[in-house]
Amino acid sequence: MPLIDIWRSNPDSIKSYAIRQVLAIAGDGRIRDESNCAAELRAYLRETTSEKLAAYALECLEDGFEDSGFVLQDVVNEIGRRLEFEVENGRYRGRQGTEGFDGIWRVGSDQAIIVEVKTTDSYNARLDHVAEYRSSLIKNGRVPSDASILFVVGRKDTGALEAQIRGSRHAWDMRVCGTDSLVKLMRVKEKSTEESTIRQIRELLRPFEYTRIDRIVDVVFDTAADVEQSSEAAAGEDIAIVESRDISHRTSERTNPSDIDLMRDRIVSALQKKLGIVLVRRRRAMFEDIRGKNRACISISKRYGREYQPYWYAYHPAWNEFLEGGKDALFILGCMDRDEAFAIPLSVFSTFLPKLNQTVREDGARYWHVVITTNEDGKPALYSSRTGERLDLRTFALPI
Repeated sequence: MPLIDIWRSNPDSIKSYAIRQVLAIAGDGRIRDESNCAAELRAYLRETTSEKLAAYALECLEDGFEDSGFVLQDVVNEIGRRLEFEVENGRYRGRQGTEGFDGIWRVGSDQAIIVEVKTTDSYNARLDHVAEYRSSLIKNGRVPSDASILFVVGRKDTGALEAQIRGSRHAWDMRVCGTDSLVKLMRVKEKSTEESTIRQIRELLRPFEYTRIDRIVDVVFDTAADVEQSSEAAAGEDIAIVESRDISHRTSERTNPSDIDLMRDRIVSALQKKLGIVLVRRRRAMFEDIRGKNRACISISKRYGREYQPYWYAYHPAWNEFLEGGKDALFILGCMDRDEAFAIPLSVFSTFLPKLNQTVREDGARYWHVVITTNEDGKPALYSSRTGERLDLRTFALPI
């Protein structure tokens, strides 16, 4: 049975595998250009979690095995996809008459980064040779004229490579990034909600004043982690304060972000099982299958003190835009104290959206207030703060 079929039918059987074990059951286990092994491995990497990608990269670097460099190349390219680049995989082995890049990461037709993956810099890179790939790709119209080169390296001590680049005529076309820093960027991106954050992450990988960008990545990672600690956990409380006329219900307690993540993971697992698909996290609350057909945004609320309106959520314009890009899209409301979530089709939720209150902040950011109330029979319902209408949620219940 092909690797991807095993993964989709029984993902738990693959989760505990090291990447070398995954490779062994992909095709004939021999990773070569245009091979079934390569195709199956890449298909699997498209659907696995970012946590597994990080673990696989570490395994390739710290516990090398035959062809681990080729596997790392595929893992790095998949991280590029998670950063929302359009990625073209390169060849594992060079062939006369072809450009020997490891990957090309594009943003539309205007930007491109030519990626070279190195497990070590213990030897001098052939910068002129790599630059020739770039020139050839530009000449053939495959990348724009300002395309840059990014060396993704496996070790922190890259002083020799950095010095080599700084002392060459390619200093403004080439940059260096550690694999661990690339993983950090992927994690920052998955915790983000703003498109501007994604653009900034991409720009970090392009040439600017610094040769090695790891220190800047660390700053971005730490800052984003601090913001993430309060952003989503505070959203419901903010809405509760706006909606509530009773000051006694206002609270400064925050739900632990790790608990929110665990609840969201439970919901994703239940949804995957119900739909028979694999969903990949695109951003903090956004998930989709690799074709972008099935999409979901998952928001989480704790229970508040008012029994007739116990749950509050924020619904952001970016979420709405994301869901509108899918064919089968769901807005999912998770409740920290319930063993069920409510998966509302966008086609249904969109009709309710104009009936919800909205907050517009001084900086122009806005979001809708989403409230779950209880019907007379005690069952949950979506509540319109503007019209008083209620939408019975029992039809959309998703056991978790």
